[in-house]
Amino acid sequence: MTRTPLSFAPLIILLALTSLGLSACSFSLAEDITPPPGYVQPTAPLATEAFKIVFPSVPPDPAQGKAIYAEKCTPCHGETGMGDGENAAQLSVPVPALGDPAVARQATPAEWFTIVTQGNLERFMPPFASLTDRQRWDVVAYAFSLSTTTDQIQQGREIYLAECARCHGETGQGGSSAAQTALKFTDQEAMAQRSANDFFEVISNGMGAAMPAYAQQFSEEQRWALADYVRSLSFALQGEMAQGENTAVAPQETPATDPLSTSQSPEAGEVIVQIKPNASSLPLEGLPVTLYVFDNMQLTYTTTLLSQADGTAAFKDQPYAPGRAFLAGVEYASILYGSDVGVAEDPAQPVRLTVNLYETTTDITALKVDRMHLFFDFISEDQLQVVELFIISNLTDKAVVAPEDGTGGVPFSLPEGATDLEFQEGALGERYIEIPGGFADTTTIQPGVSQYQVLFAYKLPYTKRKLSFSLPMNLPVAEAMVFLPDNGIKVKSSLLQDMGTREVQGTSFLMFSGGNLAKGSALTLDISGRPRLSNNLITASDNRTELLIGLGALGVTLVAAGIWMYRRNRADSDEDDEEDAELEGETAESEALEDRETLMDAIIALDDLYQAGELPEEAYLQRRAELKEKLQRQLNQGS
Repeated sequence: MTRTPLSFAPLIILLALTSLGLSACSFSLAEDITPPPGYVQPTAPLATEAFKIVFPSVPPDPAQGKAIYAEKCTPCHGETGMGDGENAAQLSVPVPALGDPAVARQATPAEWFTIVTQGNLERFMPPFASLTDRQRWDVVAYAFSLSTTTDQIQQGREIYLAECARCHGETGQGGSSAAQTALKFTDQEAMAQRSANDFFEVISNGMGAAMPAYAQQFSEEQRWALADYVRSLSFALQGEMAQGENTAVAPQETPATDPLSTSQSPEAGEVIVQIKPNASSLPLEGLPVTLYVFDNMQLTYTTTLLSQADGTAAFKDQPYAPGRAFLAGVEYASILYGSDVGVAEDPAQPVRLTVNLYETTTDITALKVDRMHLFFDFISEDQLQVVELFIISNLTDKAVVAPEDGTGGVPFSLPEGATDLEFQEGALGERYIEIPGGFADTTTIQPGVSQYQVLFAYKLPYTKRKLSFSLPMNLPVAEAMVFLPDNGIKVKSSLLQDMGTREVQGTSFLMFSGGNLAKGSALTLDISGRPRLSNNLITASDNRTELLIGLGALGVTLVAAGIWMYRRNRADSDEDDEEDAELEGETAESEALEDRETLMDAIIALDDLYQAGELPEEAYLQRRAELKEKLQRQLNQGS
């Protein structure tokens, strides 16, 4: 039987919420989920009503930031900032490569400070409220140093002293010449709002009569070195700090702590895990129960006990820290079952976690596809990329597992001619096995609504400017959404309703919807015409990971757009039954959005639609409030 790893991804968002100092049992969501993190208001680029940047009063110190980076950032971003930390592989989105000059040179310190302060929940980046403003600026300064080297800084310094110091001063404080209006590179507020790319453009092209252009005098490499040096002038040590391992300045070390030692914390608490089997045949005693402990979304430590006769495991003398999050996992029959998240609030009150155990079955007949999404795109005039996303519910009280003989699992058919099959997670011969006409997923599907999803992609030939697409349904499908680029092609299908076109993130899509596809039927459509090729959002990259991750980000927005249009068109087509349609839509939506991850995705997608001007403000605010209320109820129920 295939061992199913305990997935933390659906709970990362909850852990991020707890790092705000909120409780999973009781808190207000009035300010927790703001319109898309990182969204910039045109009239106030660095401030919102809820957050205003406090610019540094002294130069941020990369040396001090190094120790903070090692503790808080390295697990995801990696020691050199290339997004390759040990926890990065557990996330469903790529971790930004802060150490890549192409990334760092486009960013401003104010932007990174905002992200460190507020977090970016849909990218699984938590806010670091435990850090002071000074510490956040310090870690931002160190993060910028990761994209430079000592040689680059030295090269930039030599050019600066020869060409720039006369007007800007040797340390960037302003020179003694007539150029009194020259930017002072020690002006923290001004420098925090400028990127290295901004400096590079001015260095290359000049600015007014006082600032000449140097594009002809210096190479591109030299101009970037100068821009990077100018950036470093706003930090401590006047630009002499390069990459952490190349500097002679050692950061102050943070004393090592033993998370299991209560001598370093005056208070300790208890975490009680209760196993709840859904059948008397399932055991209670002697099961390994592992407690996972998180601080600021980082795994701090784990500890394991065997369950007692009553199915409990009491983890005593756990060091107390406000906002510390706990998750329990129980292994039984090669399956790991997980609890919801519990948060430490009062050391005098134990944190209680519940882990449900289920009987297993290989019968997949009770599985139902809540939503199926197909994304078509043209790689070339004679080849298509197809990406499929299935969201599936297990409406039984048993966990669905693959047969022990390795002959099956949840089957997925592929259309004739499909090649280059790729998966967001796993590969053929591992999680997935090849079966006639497609593949089967051997992962365990635990009971619940929208409990399981799978994302995969393949290629199809587009011969003589046409394709007859037929996809067999191995499970009943409640709702199907199909997206194709609006690039001159024609689409026909007797099973799909034309939903018109939709502009999403600068790309126009044709949208079609259908539903109630029975098991054993097939979704069919005909595509014809000569496509206009463009560098679009889905298949712009040849990289497998970038393709699937990019689709995941785009898919949330497209899915929300499709559901919104589908419901709007239904209401328009039957005004007499408008009230009933709304009630039915709310019931269906309630069932589809019961899990917390989907609610978070829906809020994020709603924000994207509003930001793109696709929703009126009144409807947006009302719907957003409803979703946040549902999310709060879910969190309260799980406590």
